[in-house]
Amino acid sequence: MSLSDITSPQPVLDAIAEFDRLGRNRFLKKYGFGRSRSYWLFHNGKQYDSKPIVGAAHGYARPNLGPLRPTEFMGGIPVKRTLEHLGFRVAVNDPAPAPIVLTSDQLTLEKIYTRDDLRILFSITDATLNTGIFSPKGTSSVWLFITEEKTADRTPYSDQLQGDLLYWQGQMSSRKDALIINHQTRGLELLVFFRKKKSEYPGFGFRYLGPFVYSSHTGNKPTNFVLQRKRDSACHVPPTAADADGFDPMSVEDAREWISSSITQRRGQKRFRDDLISSYNGQCAITGCSVLDVLEAAHIYPYRGPDTNRVTNGLLLRSDIHTLFDCGLLAIDPDAMTVLVSPQLRESEYGALHGRSLCLPESPAQQPSTEALKMQLKTSVLKPGRLL
Repeated sequence: MSLSDITSPQPVLDAIAEFDRLGRNRFLKKYGFGRSRSYWLFHNGKQYDSKPIVGAAHGYARPNLGPLRPTEFMGGIPVKRTLEHLGFRVAVNDPAPAPIVLTSDQLTLEKIYTRDDLRILFSITDATLNTGIFSPKGTSSVWLFITEEKTADRTPYSDQLQGDLLYWQGQMSSRKDALIINHQTRGLELLVFFRKKKSEYPGFGFRYLGPFVYSSHTGNKPTNFVLQRKRDSACHVPPTAADADGFDPMSVEDAREWISSSITQRRGQKRFRDDLISSYNGQCAITGCSVLDVLEAAHIYPYRGPDTNRVTNGLLLRSDIHTLFDCGLLAIDPDAMTVLVSPQLRESEYGALHGRSLCLPESPAQQPSTEALKMQLKTSVLKPGRLL
């Protein structure tokens, strides 16, 4: 038995969860460890005794062998190397380090920030602030600066924000892909600054959308990412927006226009949606629902500009089904053309959809692309080999 048996972050995360559940003293007593003196594991802003966590993690990684006892392995540098190799952060000789700094605590949702604003607010001198991915020194934040419509010297594809999902193409070099994919393991927050085009806001500013989390990715150089807005930030309304003016009856009509615009955006580009409604006879491809007001144009392969607005790259889906499909909790078997439901939804009302035949357009030329369905399946939680 050795530290090399721990080959993925999950056993460490399981040990951390047990530490949180039992509390420090009970956890250390259970596994027979004393308190750490010099090496500390940090995760999501919390501090943990590194050697006891790794000892317990071995039991999660190799249940047949069980956890490592204190006398069975060396702490210190070997533990530090193991944890850092798995993407975790370890501090040395600092039992009471400075608290984790999250820049989101100093930012206001929906506010427009220029890079100069951020430079002044956080005393930044690093020139790489002008790049698309930036990590402010001394913080646990990663900033993503995203422009939906690229200029001529950039990649021809468009990034796309659809509801709480962001379809984003990373850097051509893919050098920082691991930072995005493993950000939660490393205790980092992903903060999105977004604009439709470079000149949308004064000073070439960006609208701050708040924290997002990694969902899935495909390809590389560049990698196509799907990020999802964190639920707490999605539901948070800045106090100024909620309380400043109170209720104004004169604004009701404007609010209706805004709601209508928001629904239209979520439903998908009008022509694309109209084409899908025609192809699928106005019915959800999975549930058969025919209430047009709740039917949306779902892309199978994520939106990457007008070329992806093809009927063969789309499904007409009820709004809740669309959300589950985008989150990878529903998929389509590309060979049998049947619905696949994530095991975590099998006991819910959505479980009845598992194995249901997809409602297909009558014309073969309008039926969904099997290659696109295969790609979506690979990025969902229903990966091949885990469909039962």
